[in-house]
Amino acid sequence: MVLDHLKPFIAQGAMLFGATILGDGIQPSGPASALLNVYNAKAVFNNTEDNLAALIDGLKQRFEHVNVAQHGLVALFSAR
Repeated sequence: MVLDHLKPFIAQGAMLFGATILGDGIQPSGPASALLNVYNAKAVFNNTEDNLAALIDGLKQRFEHVNVAQHGLVALFSAR
């Protein structure tokens, strides 16, 4: 997981934050689904199996304080 590569560069007490587009466990609209398919086919994205539960679990395994909010297909996160 990318978090394993980032954690050594994060100072004690610093906050990591970001966003990801979920590809699994969501119901995108027709246009959004088509765009996700195109981006995944071109390897711009690699998120067909990304889901909210795995994101939360991955963050909690590596960080003490985790906050995740889903807005449509997007998950916003912060971890300390």
